[in-house]
Amino acid sequence: MKQALLVLLLFCLLLSMKAEETDYRKLLEASRLALAYNPLDTEALLNLAYSHMMLGETDEALAQYQKLRQQNSRLSAAATGILWALSAKGDWMQIRQEGREFLADFPQEGMIHHYLAAAQAYDRKPHLARVGYLKAIALLEEPSLRALPEEGAGWAYLALDDYPAAALHFNRLENRPTSKLAAKLRTGFAAKGSSARFLNLGSILTYRSWQLILDAEEMLWEGEHFRWQLKATARKQLPHTDLNLSLQYLDGKDERIYPGKAATLALSPRIYAQTLLIRPRLAQHFSSWNRHNNYQTDLGVKLVYPPLTLNYTASRVYQDNEALDADTAHWVHTASTGLRIWHDFWLGAYAGFGDLAFFTNQAGSYTDDFSPGNAYYGFSLDAPLPGSLQLHLYHQIGIKDNDPIHLTSLGLSAAF
Repeated sequence: MKQALLVLLLFCLLLSMKAEETDYRKLLEASRLALAYNPLDTEALLNLAYSHMMLGETDEALAQYQKLRQQNSRLSAAATGILWALSAKGDWMQIRQEGREFLADFPQEGMIHHYLAAAQAYDRKPHLARVGYLKAIALLEEPSLRALPEEGAGWAYLALDDYPAAALHFNRLENRPTSKLAAKLRTGFAAKGSSARFLNLGSILTYRSWQLILDAEEMLWEGEHFRWQLKATARKQLPHTDLNLSLQYLDGKDERIYPGKAATLALSPRIYAQTLLIRPRLAQHFSSWNRHNNYQTDLGVKLVYPPLTLNYTASRVYQDNEALDADTAHWVHTASTGLRIWHDFWLGAYAGFGDLAFFTNQAGSYTDDFSPGNAYYGFSLDAPLPGSLQLHLYHQIGIKDNDPIHLTSLGLSAAF
């Protein structure tokens, strides 16, 4: 009985699709007949091109829209029709070229802004796509058309790591995208100098506005276990800002240092200035070690203009020692930049200056060393691999007593 009902439903669906195709065929033939009497009939040309599009005959539709554009360059429907056909063909480069010309003629045509924004999104430029989608939303009044840039804006905000803003646009859709748990596993190996080796394993779980990061690291000294590090970080995305809380525990063989316990609380607002994303950052770190406590305050800013990111942080580190009148305070300055060079290949450059003893970097890692040096320079490469894998290479040159200390790390992550 169930199989018979399923067959009946499929049969009805096929009949419905066939009837719809027949309607468009009738409209197509009627348009051709009207054009036979009047080749300059604008409405007939529009109906002919529209029928071709609905029947999946994209090349024929594009030719008709281009013909109409030649006949009447002031008709916005011809311009949007050309972009519609090009988007169906996936010709985003042509959309960018022709869309700019059309936008000069029709600056108030919302669908032109939408198609140009879609081309920017395809080119991995969500900061430009976001502005275009928002402009299209402001101009379009028809709900069925406005839903297109609403969804596009949601995906652009997700690409900019702004779930609350994305949800605001997705909630306006009748068919909202389903939220799924995203997971990433990562592992890595690092070598510092001739004696220190590091093994790490971690995971990142993301669901809507929540993210949980778990990391474990073992340090080996001359092939033997020296130190463990466990870290948990939770991030909550609020409207206009991110709130981060991180907890760490370190234990090792050096009784002057371990065990160590640390906590970090950070705020990072999101400020959009047209196509530029500005991320100020305020963080407070507290760490307790066997013979001293550390207090660190970070003030920084991150500028995001894909494919380029710039980052600068000034950190004041105060070390509260057990010995009387032995407390110290100093500043550490760090900067970094990232550049997407091609598709998902990224290059990064890093630098830091100041007394790095027990300094906490932006990733939340502690330099658990009394004399690590006073400067470092680093370079990184991130590259995609088959099967949702990501490769991370990093090399750092630290400066200690005018001598270089090399650190090289290799990381691999897999997204699920």
